[in-house]
Amino acid sequence: MRNQATVEALCRRLYTELGQDPAELVQIRPMDGDWSNALSYEITRTDRKHARIWRRDLDDNDMEGVKNCLRRFA
Repeated sequence: MRNQATVEALCRRLYTELGQDPAELVQIRPMDGDWSNALSYEITRTDRKHARIWRRDLDDNDMEGVKNCLRRFA
């Protein structure tokens, strides 16, 4: 089962793999549900830009899909 600690750790690890500083990620929060069943997770950086990762990518263990989402801060 997914929880806050595992989602946050995964996002920080993958963001680091992209060559970025994980300290830039100031907030990660579930959207449309709680930590265990959210449809997506919104990530906020220190510059207030947002990205969204999707539960389907996490469920499918699609780490490249998650990385693609982390590249799209707007």
